[in-house]
Amino acid sequence: MLNILKTAAFYSLIVLGLNSCTVFKKSISKPVVLAMPDKTIIVDVNSSALNTKYSNDISKEALLKSFLDNFEEEAKITTNFTLTNEEAGSDFIIRIKSLSISETSKTEKVSDEKSPYNGQEIVLNTIECSAEVEIINTKDKTKVLKNCYNSKIRSEELKNNRDVVDLVIGTNRDHTSYRTKLLSDDICINLAGDVGRRIWVPITRRISKTI
Repeated sequence: MLNILKTAAFYSLIVLGLNSCTVFKKSISKPVVLAMPDKTIIVDVNSSALNTKYSNDISKEALLKSFLDNFEEEAKITTNFTLTNEEAGSDFIIRIKSLSISETSKTEKVSDEKSPYNGQEIVLNTIECSAEVEIINTKDKTKVLKNCYNSKIRSEELKNNRDVVDLVIGTNRDHTSYRTKLLSDDICINLAGDVGRRIWVPITRRISKTI
């Protein structure tokens, strides 16, 4: 019974934490108008991976569209915030200083004496998307708030669980066969959209402290 109560309390804290983030975003004391007159954004795509898989043919225009679409959608549903293209009448000016996608790789060794793959090194790729936003006080443009930053990372994983094929034909019952769990082909686009939404949390915090 005690374990059940502890588990319930743990999940209650998680829910409370999630709700507090939502409440915080609605806690701005008065309406604020944000202007984003300049959508000329530097998009950087780079790779130092041994074998580039996800970012080599990605369109910078598609990355920017995914970021801005989600950024603007989040602005619409954030209470007491209005996002406009016009600087006149606004309280703050927002500039997206950068949006970047980086692909890297790392080597992970299989450590399983029962597996025929034991000791083999597997190269796993990681994609990171990050963005930086500058906020300027419209009334006094010398007052620049601390820049807002957000990033999100997704990595390939080394797995030994049974996949659908294993279940169908009855293989890998001892979990000694290893494989690489790949990322989706559109992972870069998805992460750009996620960061576009997520960066509103630091934006609301900065402005909330200012007003």
